[in-house]
Amino acid sequence: MKKKITFKQIVAVTGIVLLLGLYIVSIVLACLAKPGAANMFMASLVATVLIPIVLYLFLMLDRLAKRNAPKGMSYTEVCKYNKRLKNGEDPETLAREIEEKYGIADEAGEEAVDDDSAEEKSAEDSEEPDTEEIG
Repeated sequence: MKKKITFKQIVAVTGIVLLLGLYIVSIVLACLAKPGAANMFMASLVATVLIPIVLYLFLMLDRLAKRNAPKGMSYTEVCKYNKRLKNGEDPETLAREIEEKYGIADEAGEEAVDDDSAEEKSAEDSEEPDTEEIG
């Protein structure tokens, strides 16, 4: 089965390629004693710091965009649902649609339970049998 390439992997490979390309160009210019070699070396030093920072920001923005999305839901699908919400569609209808499509479950891995039935269940569990002391 073919493994899915993630956004994180794409960003990592892009960073590696950019930095390696920059270092190779710097070394070649330095070996050829070109006049721009010193400037290229400075650009390499600056890029060594800035490129990872920029790529980390991309990853952080991606993580923030997917923070409230169900597992398996792509960023474009999140945007579509947000757009439908802004256009005035009923939030409960959209929530049900997402639950059906992605099978939302709580942290314990069980299917999501309605709040009222969960409260009734916990109330039943906490009830103790009525016992009266005689005497």
